[in-house]
Amino acid sequence: MSGESSTSAEGSGNAVATRPWSTRRPQNLILSAVLIALGIALAIQGVVYVGQGVGGVIPYFIILLGPALAVYYTWYFTIRDPEAG
Repeated sequence: MSGESSTSAEGSGNAVATRPWSTRRPQNLILSAVLIALGIALAIQGVVYVGQGVGGVIPYFIILLGPALAVYYTWYFTIRDPEAG
């Protein structure tokens, strides 16, 4: 015994699961807004590439996957419950 009192949750047996930094407010809202803007920008850039006839099939992947990733990470940061497992 060193005589120091333990103030951490693990020392008292009440281990509290902490939420990841990216899923706490307002971080999750800011990250979601940035990812939605990025998804929209990727879709617009893909349409521009298709209009120019540049890139073959890659612009079509950009048009489909950019917004899909934005939707997934918006769900991940704002809707998903990290404590649920």
